[in-house]
Amino acid sequence: MNPSLLNKFSLVHLAVVAAVALMISSTVNASAEHSHEPVNSHESEHHHEAVHQEQTAHTDQHQDEHDGHGDEHSDEHGHNDGHQDEHSGHDDEHGDEHGHDEHEEGRVHISVEQIVASGIVTQQAEAGDIKQTLTVYGRAVVPEAAKAEVRARFAGLITRMNVTVGDSVKAGQVVAEVESNSSLKRYSIKAPISGVVLGRSANAGEMANDNVLLSIIDDSQLWAQYQIFPGQLSKVAVGQTLSISAEQLKATSSIQYLLNSTNGDNIKLARAPLDNSNGQWAVGALLSGKLTLSKQAVALTIDNRALQESEGQQVVFIRNDEGFERRAVTLGRSDSEMSEVLSGLEVGEEYAIANSFLLKADLEKSSAAHVH
Repeated sequence: MNPSLLNKFSLVHLAVVAAVALMISSTVNASAEHSHEPVNSHESEHHHEAVHQEQTAHTDQHQDEHDGHGDEHSDEHGHNDGHQDEHSGHDDEHGDEHGHDEHEEGRVHISVEQIVASGIVTQQAEAGDIKQTLTVYGRAVVPEAAKAEVRARFAGLITRMNVTVGDSVKAGQVVAEVESNSSLKRYSIKAPISGVVLGRSANAGEMANDNVLLSIIDDSQLWAQYQIFPGQLSKVAVGQTLSISAEQLKATSSIQYLLNSTNGDNIKLARAPLDNSNGQWAVGALLSGKLTLSKQAVALTIDNRALQESEGQQVVFIRNDEGFERRAVTLGRSDSEMSEVLSGLEVGEEYAIANSFLLKADLEKSSAAHVH
């Protein structure tokens, strides 16, 4: 074969081979490029899913932790609920105790023996009068006719003294004997009134002239004598009822006389009889008197001594089977001794008067102990 022809053939052959190779290379590259995109997308998808699963797992774990924390918090809250239940139970128990205290509130348990020993005095509530009064002051005096000074009728020697200070004598009783200087005869000296020997100023063997041998007073009946000043005079009249007091003593009388003062003072002397047959009133004792100027009947009254103040209210203590119970009362008109009761007390109920403050003190002591 011609060498030149052979060379041409080789060149053509090489060109064809190169073109085919180029086509195959382009096809492979295109196929590879096309197949690389789905592979990468699939891997990316798997990667995203893995990341999502990891995040989901992390989120689930976080949620589990949160739920666990919530459960723990719920347990703690449950503990708080238990504590609340315990507190509520305590409140219920306290409520029961409080209910018991409410039932017992205001009650003082005290036996009959303790009431007597404490000097607590009671009386029943009843209707009465509210009085307008005027207070005056004075003394207990002996009536002029109830005093006597014993003297000898004739001067002479005292031969006998039959009584001494403090002895009670009767009118007409022989109290002494004297021997007359003029006749040398003895004669008797008799008590002019009944009463008590208040003073003795002579003894047997002494001379009796015009001197006082004995002083006798009859203090079984006294005068309550009060000073009435000009500003009071228009309110005072004979016949008015008078309540007489001296310390723990009380009596009721009425004015019998309005006298002018004997010492020139611009006052009147109001006199009311005072029975002293039992000897409890002392001669010269200071007296107070309450004159009744007017009075008005009311349906229910209470002695002011029974009233006590408790928790800002006026209260009394009512007798019951176990002792006493505190009772708030509403008051109307009042005077120095009694008050009208509008509510809180019924007619016939028994309430404490004397030493009722002891019941109040006992109640306050019990209340303070409970609070503590």
